Amino acid sequence: MRTAISLCLLLLLTACSGAPKRVIGPPLISVQEVEQRGDRFVARVRIDSPSSDPITVTQFDFEFRPGGSAGVRGSQSLNLTLPPVAGDVVVIDLAAVNELPDLAALSGGDSMRYVLEGELTVDRLRRKFPVKYQGRLRPTPGKPGSYR
Repeated sequence: MRTAISLCLLLLLTACSGAPKRVIGPPLISVQEVEQRGDRFVARVRIDSPSSDPITVTQFDFEFRPGGSAGVRGSQSLNLTLPPVAGDVVVIDLAAVNELPDLAALSGGDSMRYVLEGELTVDRLRRKFPVKYQGRLRPTPGKPGSYR
């Protein structure tokens, strides 16, 4: 009898709880590294999704502002599908080296503040999410042309 009552209560609670909640949160970004590749600067950018469903990021429209120099704007097409609550790293073409002279001149123990911000377009949601990351770049020891 006690087991039957417990089973009935369990079934009632399960029926009342409904489907699991879906969480669709804005993606987050962080910069892993900026490096010089030939005459261009590129950034390895991690994109994290807190969503409970997979999302596909199709576009990153951004502005990169290092130190006191004027920022550069860009747009990068992506085809990045992130599983639920996951992240991945993409390479973003920032600008020509001569467009970021303060970054190109960074050496030794020097460091420089920077901001990377913009919008990520998520295709399934047909939505643009604003993103922003601020940090400080320093030359990577033993890896010329790399900044972390």
